[in-house]
Amino acid sequence: MTKKIYFNGTVVTVDKNESIAQAILVEEGKIKAVGTNEEVLALADEITEKIDLDGKTILPGFIDPHGHIVATAQTLMIVTLGDVTSKEELLSRLKEAFESDPPTDGNWLIGFGYDNTKFEGGEHPTKFDLDQISTEVPITVSHASGHLSAVNSKALELYGYVGDDYIVPEGGVVRTVSPDSKEANGVLEENAILDSEKKKVIKAPGFEEVLKAVVKAQKVYASLGVTTTQDASVEEANHYNHILGACAQNNMLMIDIVGLATQPSTMNLMKNEGTPKREYFNHYKLAGAKTWLDGSPQGFTAWLSKPYHVVPEGQPADYCGYGTQTDEVVTNYFVDCINLNVQVHTHVNGDEACAQFLRCYKKALEITGSKADLRPVMVHCQALREDQLDDVKEIGAIPTFFNDHVRFWGDLHHDQVFGPERAQNISPIGWALEKGIKFTLHQDPPVKMPNQIIAMHTAVNRTTESGRVLGEHQRISVMEAIKAVTINGAYQYFEEDVKGSIEVGKLADLVILDKNPLEVDTMEIENIKVLETIKEGKTIFVKEAELQNA
Repeated sequence: MTKKIYFNGTVVTVDKNESIAQAILVEEGKIKAVGTNEEVLALADEITEKIDLDGKTILPGFIDPHGHIVATAQTLMIVTLGDVTSKEELLSRLKEAFESDPPTDGNWLIGFGYDNTKFEGGEHPTKFDLDQISTEVPITVSHASGHLSAVNSKALELYGYVGDDYIVPEGGVVRTVSPDSKEANGVLEENAILDSEKKKVIKAPGFEEVLKAVVKAQKVYASLGVTTTQDASVEEANHYNHILGACAQNNMLMIDIVGLATQPSTMNLMKNEGTPKREYFNHYKLAGAKTWLDGSPQGFTAWLSKPYHVVPEGQPADYCGYGTQTDEVVTNYFVDCINLNVQVHTHVNGDEACAQFLRCYKKALEITGSKADLRPVMVHCQALREDQLDDVKEIGAIPTFFNDHVRFWGDLHHDQVFGPERAQNISPIGWALEKGIKFTLHQDPPVKMPNQIIAMHTAVNRTTESGRVLGEHQRISVMEAIKAVTINGAYQYFEEDVKGSIEVGKLADLVILDKNPLEVDTMEIENIKVLETIKEGKTIFVKEAELQNA
């Protein structure tokens, strides 16, 4: 493999001394040297490729500590339309998707999420609009409500809504070109599309299409600087282990993917391998377990110890959300995971769910007597309280915070979910840092894309979409934010010896940025661009014309 030297840059190593270097030597997928330009360039030979960074910044590759890459891939198989503001924009986006990757073998072009109230006149697209894209490939575009779709002529044919003697399932409506006509105009309501038999009309994506979508998703992740990610939804019923295993078997993975077996499948899919680390096969490994103890705060289903600030309509005044499992079931599951030497990731949003996790995991440790370093992961931790953090530290748990709640739903949390006082302490990363607890940051893709630059920005600034600062005392430094998306993520995955920092002997998982997050104004961190992503010495994403070979 070609030796490469990246020089004349700012290398944020994230080592224990938080060293800043100028150059890196990469060979055989690993980092062979880190130092000054002079030191590293002196190691070059006649076959060494030299890349002049021209002052740009290198960080360790970003690590996504919680997400669902297969579900993300599936969303890439449809055209998202939630942000379009006109019928013309909707058609343009569909046409672009059709021309760039035309469906074949009976597959449909599928769009989702349009809102006609944003369109001038409020008109829905019709078959006449969609036929401009294709009359041969079936097209369906679902309304944001999910209760209505617009389809083209080919789709109407497959649904059976052609001619003037078609039958519409009870509870469904097929809109027509005029009140006195039976000719369908392409807008279908309720059971016209939601009837169980009608649901079967749209061809489900084939296995190969799903595999190709996983490749496409990885390219999105790589464009955001991510070199290690996760699927927290692996279970027997959805065949995700088979999907990801097939991708690995066919050399279709360019980033590392860590699978988590969900509670119903953990005991069948996992085995005791004597270590929670496990090993990758062609960038995939099934390495942990996953369970859920509550819902979401923005859905008003997170389990809180005190009532919601604005109680949802129809709920009693003391409504606090709810848990999903009894202590007995949760404790027994944790005991099984500990006995298998399996790291367990547990979805806990509300403080009462956090309390149940801590209570049950401590009980499971007592029952098993285990002293193993299993690093249980608390996922999301929106309402984790300061007084709970000592227990978090005691059992060696790692909170992975969906800290971007501050950005995307912070105003909702302030006004309705938690109220002004409690909302200041959602995702309490500042408190965790004060306690010396290692934590990570995630976006739960496909809820939000795994953009760790945004994660750093939010961790440092704590600003909501309206510009409100939510929890100034929970802000952390830029360096601590960098650690949260690099070395801490590696630690969470038991990979801190091979990833997460730029040090000799570690994998050459790197991301090149146009600006140094340690030097820009903190409010400009979100504008930093990923120029290149490198996985084990191989470039897996590059923003064209940004880097020049020396």
